[in-house]
Amino acid sequence: MSRVLLAAALLVATARGAARAEEPMAVSLRDAVESAVGTRLDAIIAGAKTAQARAKEMQTAANLLPQLTATLAEMRTFRVSLAAEGLSFPGFPTLLGPYDTFDARVRLTQKLFDWGAVRRAQSDEAAARAAVYEEKAAREQVATAAALSYLEAVRAGHAVAAVTADKELADRLLALARDRKTQGAATGVDVVRAQARAADASAALLRAQVGRREALLLLKRVAGWPLERELRLTDDFTAASSTAPGVAESLQDAESGRPEIAAAEERARSEDLAARAARGDRAPSVMFAADYAQSGVLPTNSVNVGDMGGFLTLPLFTGGQLSGRIAEADARKSEAMAALSDTQQQVELDVRTALERLSESAAEEDASEQSLTLAQRELEMSRDRYAQGAGDSVELVEAQAELARARNAQVSALARYHSSRVNYAAAVGRALEFKL
Repeated sequence: MSRVLLAAALLVATARGAARAEEPMAVSLRDAVESAVGTRLDAIIAGAKTAQARAKEMQTAANLLPQLTATLAEMRTFRVSLAAEGLSFPGFPTLLGPYDTFDARVRLTQKLFDWGAVRRAQSDEAAARAAVYEEKAAREQVATAAALSYLEAVRAGHAVAAVTADKELADRLLALARDRKTQGAATGVDVVRAQARAADASAALLRAQVGRREALLLLKRVAGWPLERELRLTDDFTAASSTAPGVAESLQDAESGRPEIAAAEERARSEDLAARAARGDRAPSVMFAADYAQSGVLPTNSVNVGDMGGFLTLPLFTGGQLSGRIAEADARKSEAMAALSDTQQQVELDVRTALERLSESAAEEDASEQSLTLAQRELEMSRDRYAQGAGDSVELVEAQAELARARNAQVSALARYHSSRVNYAAAVGRALEFKL
């Protein structure tokens, strides 16, 4: 009996697990953004580049730190020809060996002054900061793409709902035309017109459903979700706001919030420091070195030895190598400064364009709401006139088509408004914080 109960419990658990597996995954816009940022190739590559820049910064900075090395050597020399070394004396052997040598040594080196190395370390530090901002910019771009994909999926869902309402209305009006024909108050032409409108609504519904499936597939691709998994969108469009941010305030927010500007500034700073490093290579450098060792024939009879000293290096003639490095560094600096100026101008253009589209789409959404209300009223009046025999089917079909256009326009206007909100958030560097 216990085995039967256990098997039944396993079957129930399996069935429940399968049912849960088939349930659509509830996802919000925030879920889509976070998933995309964590899985998209652009964000992953940007993170890898940041790690590379930090590793390079670590390597360059290490050149300014003390370098401590240890060596251990034990050798056996079998024969050494003194004659080959130019040492030949009467009565003195010309061959030495075999003999052993042992040497255990610790060596310390430290750069006391190297202006070029200091500036290179500072340059790579600025480059690492630039890579961090570039990674954030990549994450912002991925977040923007994910948010727009989510909005498109929401729009596609609203489009299906609007066309479904059109289809239901067309079916009701077709039934009305048939009833009136049965009563002798309408002709066969009226029924055919209603049938044609119902067929058009069915085709439009099919297209809208295909569009919604495609939008959901794109959303899953952008967010990194399995393409076969069904989704249920939990966020929806909200009403348009009549207030829009000011230009000056938006430009100030973009100046401080856009990671592209910060990255370009750090790149320019890095190239400026690299140019200074190239010039610093003309200056003398000073290094300290010290050795301490146990040296002898065998470890048991080795003695303490060592040395220490300072070294001054001054490049006198390099065949134009230093001049070439300086010229190359200056050119890179000019390029970085030009890129910074271009980035600042592009950010300002992005902000102004986003504000224009945000204001325009808000006005368009308001107008579409009014058009939808008027189209619904027009259809009600045409339907009442047709039912009372005061109007014909042409007027009714035209009102029906106008309502369908108004519904589609209202859905599109609302989608454009929220897309403009996403683009504005991206323009001021807040795409990761966007929410409906």
